Amino acid sequence: MSNPITKLRGFSLALVLAALCSAPSTHADTLGTSGYAAGSQSFNLSMGGSPSAGGFAGTWNAASIVFWCIELDQFFNPGDSYTDYTASIPDNAIFTMLGQLFTEVGNAATSSASNSAAFQLAIWEIVYDGDLSLSAGTFQVTSGNMTTRNQAQSWLDHLGDFTDNYNIVLLHSASRQDFITFGEPFTHLRVPEPGSLALLGIALLGMLGVTRRRRTA
Repeated sequence: MSNPITKLRGFSLALVLAALCSAPSTHADTLGTSGYAAGSQSFNLSMGGSPSAGGFAGTWNAASIVFWCIELDQFFNPGDSYTDYTASIPDNAIFTMLGQLFTEVGNAATSSASNSAAFQLAIWEIVYDGDLSLSAGTFQVTSGNMTTRNQAQSWLDHLGDFTDNYNIVLLHSASRQDFITFGEPFTHLRVPEPGSLALLGIALLGMLGVTRRRRTA
């Protein structure tokens, strides 16, 4: 015969995990895309290809945003709208460095086509390599506008002088290019709290203690 205490314990654990892992949405978020926010420039990369670099203009649930590519192996069609993107604020070293970059020069990132392209190159360097050098490592810019490339390298050289004052938002799609952005449409999002799993552990220990007392009573 099955143990009712074991059933209760398993059912309680399932409820806790379901509460943590599921986040029902009352509506579908919509990413609207148009074109480049301030123009673009093309570069040849050591990873292959000659992508155009620059920030994009668009909307998130009809609110205006500027967003930046962080994937080089997936694509999207400017001008289309999508409902399969989810927004989150990851808490890791890469997104800390991206926050430093936005703190350093985010206000100037779309002031010209060259700045927009340089900002995109710096983002790709942080995401794909992390050694903060556009002439070494996995991600390298092998040809293109060298003035723009040198601007991006200058920003990367001084990245450590700045703190992360931004909550950089990841826009993720399983089948399309991922982006990063920030700002007003995403102020309801929260950075994941490191203590969440610890709180879950405490809750589970409490439930186990209750079931043990019931069993020995």
